[in-house]
Amino acid sequence: MPPLILVVDDEPVIRYILAEILTDEGYRVRCAEDGRQALDQVAVEVPDLIVSDIRMPRVHGVEFVERLRAQGHATPVVLISTWAPPPNLPGVRFVRKPFDLDDITEAVADGLSDG
Repeated sequence: MPPLILVVDDEPVIRYILAEILTDEGYRVRCAEDGRQALDQVAVEVPDLIVSDIRMPRVHGVEFVERLRAQGHATPVVLISTWAPPPNLPGVRFVRKPFDLDDITEAVADGLSDG
């Protein structure tokens, strides 16, 4: 079965684009609107990798990763943002916006191979 990727972004267009790209790459994809919704989804099914924006309402990307790790999940994460890279978080890669599609697919493939 192909790896499951959880895409977390508050912008519907970005979620759609990332989901399409990753589906075209052969991955199974689920989506969440923010970190809170993503944590709910992880409680049901733990993905093989997570691609998440940093700046989101309710639970932002860094807080989401911190909560994920506190729950004992070592799932690899790719954080995307126009802001500076987040503090050193275990198992996290950073891709700066605006990103090239190859940047995302490479970060996902690298994260899955390390995870």
